[in-house]
Amino acid sequence: MAVVFHRFQRETPNTWRAEGAGHYFLATVIRFVASLGVACLLTLLVRFNVGSFAPGLGGSIRFAVCLWAAVALPIILESAVFIRLHRLVVVGQLLDWLTTLVATCLITAWWLGR
Repeated sequence: MAVVFHRFQRETPNTWRAEGAGHYFLATVIRFVASLGVACLLTLLVRFNVGSFAPGLGGSIRFAVCLWAAVALPIILESAVFIRLHRLVVVGQLLDWLTTLVATCLITAWWLGR
């Protein structure tokens, strides 16, 4: 997403810190740990047969969208209310987390279905 939306950060320069390899590494670790947590949670839901999130691709995508709507969407939108962010940066962050969650849940569904 950064490739598409990164240029809009320049429109609010006082909002952003200088970026470097350490920042990207830390962001990657945070995203990876979050994905592991999502995969563990989805595994528990599937193992305990929670009806709305049945095993398979449909239940996994439903879980990803529900989790995104319950966690990422409100956090990012509330931050955008108080932090001066370009609207397309907000859209980029929302899409970034949505794709992360969908990919994580699809990989987890594939792994559980093996």
